[in-house]
This record gives sequence, structure tokens and C-alpha cells, in this order.
Amino acid sequence: MDLASARNLPATAHVVLGLVSIRPTAGHDLAGFSERSIGNFFPIARSQIYSELERLCRLGLLSVTEVAQERRPTKRVYEVTEAGEADLRLWLEDGEVPAERNRNLFLVRVFFADRISGQRLAALLDGYEANARARRDMLAAVVEKLADRPGSAFRRATAMFGVRHAQATLDWVSDVRLVLRDMSVCGVE
Repeated sequence: MDLASARNLPATAHVVLGLVSIRPTAGHDLAGFSERSIGNFFPIARSQIYSELERLCRLGLLSVTEVAQERRPTKRVYEVTEAGEADLRLWLEDGEVPAERNRNLFLVRVFFADRISGQRLAALLDGYEANARARRDMLAAVVEKLADRPGSAFRRATAMFGVRHAQATLDWVSDVRLVLRDMSVCGVE
């Protein structure tokens, strides 16, 4: 495979390649691992994982071995090839990372909040705050769990980012409540 053509792969393909590079894995196991790890900041649908696995195999970046199982259907175990390792390294070392842009329907609702009741806005803020608190606490547990695993320092670092991001969200909700209270928006305390 020509590595130059692999450079045109979408980020999701490289992320799947990176996940498989951690350890050979079956698609189902990879989907679960993805959800528990990078799914916190780069969610990938199961169907997309399977289609990327197939694409990466066609391109020679992954190899696949069929493993017979006694009580289950034969499973396909994917492993990164030398070409896959080379492509992953090139992609990771590429100097350009596009600016982050998120779609956030909650913020869209806040943007148009002058058209909803103060009580509805308060409920939206309550829900957003509860989700951010739960996310912060879940990721803090991951940070703690990985503290004694030197080989997981980079994975721990991403969880630490998540904790700080969730805390920033909680701080923002607090600030917004003060602004809205000062504006005497009904129902927001």
C-alpha cells in the first residue's frame, strides 16, 4: 500500500487503526473498548468501526485472522500490519490538527433562551449541570484507576482533560446562573 494514499483516510479510520495497535482485537471487543476509552471525547458508532476495520484490511493496514470458538460463531481478530504502524505514526506526527468545533444543542437552546420560560431554562441548566457532574465524577474515577499504571500515562492524561472540561462546564453553569439571576430571569436561581 502506498502510504501517501492512506494519508487521505478520515480521522476515524486512523483512530480505529490506533485502537487496534494497542492490542489485537475482535470488532465487538474493539467497539466496547472504544466506547470506554476514546468514546469520552471521540465517539464512534459501532457500524462505523466495522466499516473502518474492513477498509483498513482492504488497504493492507490491518490483517485479520479468523478464530474458531466452541460455542459462538467464528470471530475475526484484527491486528495492525507494518504498513499500518507506519501510517499511524505518520498520521500521529502530522503537524496539522484541525481546530476543534463542536455541535452542542444545549448551547443552541441557551442562545435562543429569550424565547422560553425561565423555568424551562432553569430545568435545562439543572440537567446540563447534573450531566457534567456525573461525567466529571466518572472520569475522576478513571484518572484514579490509572494512577498506578505507568503504561497508561497518556490515557490518564486524556481522562484528566475530561475532568477539567467537565469542571469548567460546572463553573460556567454557576456563572450563567448568576448572570441570569442578575437579569431577574424568572425561575433561575
